[in-house]
Amino acid sequence: MLPATSAATRFRLRRVLRDGLAWLPVVALYVGGNYFQKTPASGAQLLATLAETLLPWMVGVYGSHLVLVPRLFDRGRYWAYFGALLAWSAVLNVATLGLMWGLLPAAAPPSKNQWLVSWLNIFLRILVALPFLFMWRAVAGRRQAERTQQLAQEQQLRLLEAQVNPHFLFNTLNSLYALSLAQSPRTPDLLLALAQLMRYQLESTRRAQVPLAEELDYLRSYAQLQEMRLGPRCPVQIELPTDDEAAGRTIAPLLLLALVENAFTYGTRRASGSFVHLRLALDGARLTLRIRNALPPPTQAEGGTGTGLPNTTQRLALLYPGRHHLRAAPAETEFQTDLILDL
Repeated sequence: MLPATSAATRFRLRRVLRDGLAWLPVVALYVGGNYFQKTPASGAQLLATLAETLLPWMVGVYGSHLVLVPRLFDRGRYWAYFGALLAWSAVLNVATLGLMWGLLPAAAPPSKNQWLVSWLNIFLRILVALPFLFMWRAVAGRRQAERTQQLAQEQQLRLLEAQVNPHFLFNTLNSLYALSLAQSPRTPDLLLALAQLMRYQLESTRRAQVPLAEELDYLRSYAQLQEMRLGPRCPVQIELPTDDEAAGRTIAPLLLLALVENAFTYGTRRASGSFVHLRLALDGARLTLRIRNALPPPTQAEGGTGTGLPNTTQRLALLYPGRHHLRAAPAETEFQTDLILDL
């Protein structure tokens, strides 16, 4: 409860500071204006003036903002709000003039015209403050919406990353299981490569951005692992920028993995004619990824978990809004994946 209480206290302090900064110039205007007059008013007269103008203004504004607006205006009862505001102004007017007579007992009683003018002044001052309330609400609402959206995006990214990791592990373990059944001598090397990939995967997801060179090394190792697993039945071609070309660039971790993994998942199912071709190029801050892989047999076209491509699409929308273009669709003889990304 302590953090919540502290947050509530800080919120109240900010409200007090905000209101104090709003009313201070008004008080300074009255006091400064009196100081520069040829015949400054006495302390009692100045206090009476403040009581007659500032006090009902403040009480009227807070009564309107905290009670009348939430209970009437916000519920669409606009005429009821203006009627209540007129009544509230009249009550303040009576209380203010009574207070003024108490401070200045020698003052002459106000006329009916003065009563009316004073009442309308209070009403108009409260009314003038109404747009500032709505402006404050709009700013506060926008900030709250931005914070809520940011939290929602962070939570969604964590969920997406949690889905990416088991998806990759599931497919790779299936491949290792098949090799272990065949007692392949390549199994230990594949296990070591998998351990290295998983170490990077665990470390990289703790950061919002990783060096592009590290991500390319990961993709290179992943493709080599798949190439060792598949052997000559599935030619693998991979072309990636050098570390010097990628120097100084960063990218969201494991962003491209699902696209590459998708190519190996579906492009290697044919007994003959399987292939995976991957080319990634850099042109300044623009990354272009081009993947071509064989179409799976018609009977296996609907296999797989189906989460990789949708996850990548969502992550791109969250992390690179308006800065990417992704197209993934089958052609006549191959499946084509093209991504243009402004880092």
